[in-house]
Amino acid sequence: MLRIKRVPTILSNYQKEGVEEGGAARGCGRNCLRNCCLTGAKLPLYAFPKSNKVDLCHNNEAPFAFLDSLLLGEWEERMERGLFRYDVTACATKVIPGELGFVAQLNEGRHLKKRPTEFRVDKVLQPFDENKFNFTKVGQEEVLFQFEASEDGEVQFHPNAPINVDGSPSVVAINVCDECFFFHLLCYSMIFIQTI
Repeated sequence: MLRIKRVPTILSNYQKEGVEEGGAARGCGRNCLRNCCLTGAKLPLYAFPKSNKVDLCHNNEAPFAFLDSLLLGEWEERMERGLFRYDVTACATKVIPGELGFVAQLNEGRHLKKRPTEFRVDKVLQPFDENKFNFTKVGQEEVLFQFEASEDGEVQFHPNAPINVDGSPSVVAINVCDECFFFHLLCYSMIFIQTI
């Protein structure tokens, strides 16, 4: 059986300077990602260099080491805070033999703990219904960080950046009913997409 190695968290949204404990709720009070709660909100921001290609073959140094550490650290911090509906590290895990090294995980009971699917699975384009689940209903505590292209072409990290409500931020978030260890949701320009 595969054992998932835990690593220390490198930083946390909830340990940064300027975070108020028990502060007054903004907007609708759910601390969601809709415009009602985003005004004045701050989240970490990862800015990446714009590039048409990624050169992984000729570089001996891992180009994404900081990003990997950031993702893993933030994901594990959310797990330690109990934001997931179940512990994916407790699931039976096995590496499938073969050259690709696929990992299989048995998530018993996941279907009982996840929210029911609210959309048709046989149709890709469906009318937007704000009453059903959409990514603007995700809580800000579930967001690991915002991401955008760097203006100067360099990797940058701002631990407490304001959310650009008008700019339709892109975010990396957790799925509270994870499929597997270290699973992330990449929500590109989510507010724009959700309001179409």
